[in-house]
Formats: sequence, C-alpha cells, structure tokens
Amino acid sequence: MRPSLQVSVSSIMPTLLALFLVTASYGAIKLPPLLSDNMVIQRDRPIRLWGSADVGEKVTVRFKQKSYQTVAGHQGEWSLLLDPSVAGGPYILEINEHVLHNVMVGDVWVCSGQSNVDLPVYRVEDLYKQLTDTLKRNEVRLLKITNDTHIAGTEEALADTRWRVLAPENVSDFSAISYFLGNDLYEKTGIPQGVIASSWGGTPIQSWIGEEYIKKYPHYYNEMLLTRNNEYVAQVNIAAQVAGRAWNSLLYRLDPGVREKWYAPDYNDSHWQTVNQYDNGSWTRTKNGPFNGSYWFRQEIEADPAHAGEEALLRVGCLVDADSTYLNGVLIGTTGYQYPPRKYRIPAGLLKAGKNVITIRLIGGSNAAFIKDKPYKIVYNNGNEQPLSTQWKFRHGTFMPQQRVQAIGIQNIATACYNSMIWPLRHFPVAGVLWYQGESNTGRAEEYESLLGDLMEDWRNIWKEPSLPFFIVQLPDYMAPTNTPSESGWVSLRESQRRATLNDINAELVVGLGLGEWNDIHPLRKKELAERASLEIRKKVYGQPVAVTPRLESGEIKGSQVILTFSDPITGDKEGNVYDFELSENGHTYRNAEAVANKNKVYISSPEVEKPVSVRYAWRNTPPRANLKGRNNLPLPTFQWDKPQ
Repeated sequence: MRPSLQVSVSSIMPTLLALFLVTASYGAIKLPPLLSDNMVIQRDRPIRLWGSADVGEKVTVRFKQKSYQTVAGHQGEWSLLLDPSVAGGPYILEINEHVLHNVMVGDVWVCSGQSNVDLPVYRVEDLYKQLTDTLKRNEVRLLKITNDTHIAGTEEALADTRWRVLAPENVSDFSAISYFLGNDLYEKTGIPQGVIASSWGGTPIQSWIGEEYIKKYPHYYNEMLLTRNNEYVAQVNIAAQVAGRAWNSLLYRLDPGVREKWYAPDYNDSHWQTVNQYDNGSWTRTKNGPFNGSYWFRQEIEADPAHAGEEALLRVGCLVDADSTYLNGVLIGTTGYQYPPRKYRIPAGLLKAGKNVITIRLIGGSNAAFIKDKPYKIVYNNGNEQPLSTQWKFRHGTFMPQQRVQAIGIQNIATACYNSMIWPLRHFPVAGVLWYQGESNTGRAEEYESLLGDLMEDWRNIWKEPSLPFFIVQLPDYMAPTNTPSESGWVSLRESQRRATLNDINAELVVGLGLGEWNDIHPLRKKELAERASLEIRKKVYGQPVAVTPRLESGEIKGSQVILTFSDPITGDKEGNVYDFELSENGHTYRNAEAVANKNKVYISSPEVEKPVSVRYAWRNTPPRANLKGRNNLPLPTFQWDKPQ
C-alpha cells in the first residue's frame, strides 16, 4: 500500500505564485534578433528600439544614464527612440528584464548580394590564414542574416541570428568581404564598425527588390505571381525531387564503377586509357557524342615512408560538377557542385609508404572539367607538398540522360529575399550599403542599370534615408582572356553597374578588375577588394583625403582621334601606352586601338577607324592587358563612351 502524500495548499501556493510571476515577467518582453549582446547602433542618429510585449505592458529602456518609457499597444507591439549618440562604448542597454552587454555606438553597414558576399572567411584562408587566425577587434561586430524567403509579402521578423565580435572563433563562416571591410574601416577611422551581411548565393537582383518596383518588370512580376500559387510550387518541387532521386538511383545502380569497385586499390586498370586532366575536350566525348554521367579517374602516387600513416590534406582543385574522391579505396571527400575547392582530409593510418591510389568519380555533362591553375597536390603536416600528376587512367562509367525537371528555388524569385532579409532591417539605421551582385543577371545585362537604380531607390525609401550611400562592386575579371573585341553579358553588366552609379550622386563604383580569377567565379582576394571599397567609403562618407579611382568626366573627337578626360591623373605603362582600348565608327563593330595617357587625358586612335563615334575600355570578360590606372595603382573600370547625339 502506497503511503499517503499530504501537502498543504498554503505551503505550495507561494512557490507557484513566484514561478508564475517569474515566467510572466520573463516572457513579457520579446526583442528582435537585431537587438542583442555585442550589437552596434548607428552613431549620430535617433535609434529605434522595438519588440513585442503583453498588451499594455510598460517598457522601460535605460541607456547611457538616460531612461525611456513606452507602453505596448493593442497588438502587443512597442517601439521608442533613443537620443542620438556619438561613437563609443562598450555600453549596457537595459530593456525591462533584458540586459544587453557590450553594445557599441559606431557605423553600421549592410553588405548584400549573392555568392561573392556569401563567400566565407574559411574559403580564403589560403591567402589570409595568419591574419584570420589571430585578428581580434572588440570594436568590430558582425551580423549574418539567416537565409529566409517569403513570396506572399513582406515579413516583420528576421530569422534568428546574433551579433558577434570579430575574433578568430567567430568568423570562419562569416562573409569574407564584410569581415575585411569592417576591419579596414575601423583601422582607418577609429570608429566602431558593425557589418550586417545579408546575402544569398546565386540570387538575382530582382529577388532583392520590393513588389512596388518589380511591377515595372512584367517578366519578373508575373513569375512572382505564379510562385504565390503554393500548390504549383509544391508539385513542381515534388516532381523535381522524384526526378532527382530516380536519376541518381539509376546512375548508382547502373554504374559499373560502383558495382566493380573501380576505387579499390587492387583494381586492375591496365586496360583503361590515359588522359590529361585538362584535355576534357577529348574525354567528355564519345563516338555517340557528348557524354553525360559518371567519369572515373585513377592515379598512383608514391608516398615517402616518413609520411606513412600521418594525417594529410588532399587537394584536387575545383571540379565540374560533383565528385566522390577515394584514397586506397576509402571515400575521403565528396562535393555536390562545381564551385567549392576540394580540400579532403586524409585520416591517420590511411596513407601508406610506397604506392597509393587516388580515385575520382566525377558526375557531370559535356562541360565536366578539372579547372586549370588550381592546386592538385597532397599537403603534409610539415608543410611539404607532393603534386599530383596531370595524367590519369580514365574510363567512362554510365551514360545518362539529362535531368529534365528542375526545382523552383524561391530565393531566386522577385521580392523573395527582400521581403525576408531586407525589409525587417529597415528600422535599424545604417551608414550605407555595399552591393556586390550581378553574376546571375548577365543573361539580361541590358536591364540591370534600371534594376539597380530601382533597388537603391527602394532601399532608401524603406530606410527613410534619401541620400543613403551605395557602393557598387563592378564584376571583376572572369573567364578566359581574349585579345580581340568581344561581346558578352558579363562585360555588358559591368557597364550597367557603372552607369547606374553615374546616374546617382549618392552611389560610387568599386572596381573589381585585377582581383578576379579567369577560372573561378568566386575570386579569393576579398581583402584587397574590401580595401578598395573602404577607400571609396572613406572618401565619400568620412571625407578623408584618400586617392580613389579616377572618374571619366568627358570626351571629345578631333578628326580620327578620341580624347577622354578624367577627374584625376591617370597612367599606362612607362611610356604612357594604354592597352585594351577599342574604337568604332558605327557603335556596333569595334577595332583594337592604340592609346596614350598624359596627365588626366587619354588619346585614342586606330588606323582602321577614321571617324570614331564610340570608345570602349577593358571590354572583355578578362581583359589581358588593361593597365589604365590612377594614383596608388587603382585600376579604372570597364567603360564605354559614346559621341553625344
């Protein structure tokens, strides 16, 4: 028989009441993610604080020896304004029971765009590891906006995120360009800096613009309306998932390399052909035409006994598209798409003295490739490196059809990122915006100037800052160099970016030329690019007397010669020669031209062009000899000048 349990009501009631009061008090005030420990609030501006509470709840804020009060409204919402503050900190900010620590007052920047803003610090460690492993700045704070979409309209709430201090343990996954920008601005101004990275790889500009502006573009607006049909999106994505699983399942089931274990170290590959990894023009084709499916590569390497059994790093460059990589029959790494560098850790005990076998199963179409000028090697713990051979034993695996059904990525639809990742920021004052995007819009480059102008106007409106400064990164060099005039969406989009800044007195161009990589859409020199952006910001926002990229101011035609005038002195080579200029008599066909720089002018002519009407400079995806520069060797951008009508 159980003993009876007797507890007096009078003894338990005080405990229950206390628990209720603590719970009610703690849950009454809720803050948005932007308001957290370590945040930076914009100096010299009234600062809006906001959140939710119980209806009628009294909200008290204490900051810098001042107290502010308000009451939650009929829907539980509350907001109030703090007085403007000068730069400084750290401070404590109290909002009822919430105590926010380590708060700074300084300048806040939004860095937005697609994958080159997304590109994290860990991807650029090969260049800057000594810095990123040691640098700590309590005066620089970073906030990464979590990827989120909404297509039906704007959202008030951000996905959960928190401010972090710039320190080695906090930055690995943070936007590299944003990290370097915040640090450089602090070093050069002494003002605390906060950087908000709100970006999403692969997204087009229209996904970052609000509905009222997107109505001007029916092709994007109507696509947005279509994707508001949840059933349509769900059915397409279900079909894509089914198709993808079926395709991959069939590939795996039919692939003889999987069945016969072509990755096994003792597999006999003597009957395979030998190919050069860069000669993909031959190994991506068969007698039946371009190949699509699985490609298999094997090579032997000899390891020194001193490295036997130790951990190491296998680097197999960048591959198009997906790969599974084996060492001595053990899968050591896999990557699902082409852009990430392959850095695969070799576990202890796997590497043997003498012969070892590396096997790569590559999944791709007729564009499958080993990207040139990337590292293909083993890196040992003592820093020694062993390069891989470019020669591989090779065999096709399974010939597959193209995948026919593609999913709908809502993040790529007009307004989707704006609604969830920009609109909720609008109450938080900022000093300006760095915009680095355009790679996904090169197919319609001619409309980008208008879209970018609309984005800037839209964001200024929601922040209620008509002169909010924008700094636009012009796309850098990318794709194979060409020595002859050429047309491409990539270079045309560069010009659209430049023209958008010419039409806007509160926008400046940040030149990317010289910092790109012809073989990688994600160039690594983000520190140098951030420093160029910092120069433009320091000149425009801080009024510092720094050298920036000269601006093209005017042009004139004298006979067969065009003379361009710039805002500052410009230079070419030691003799003043400037390369990668082109002239045209009709604005359509361009010829290579000779050019000479003298002071702040460039003189351009061509024996093939008697009556020029248009000039282009660096009008190639990767201009091989473009050398027009201002002070501090700052390169000039891709540009076009046309004779006034």
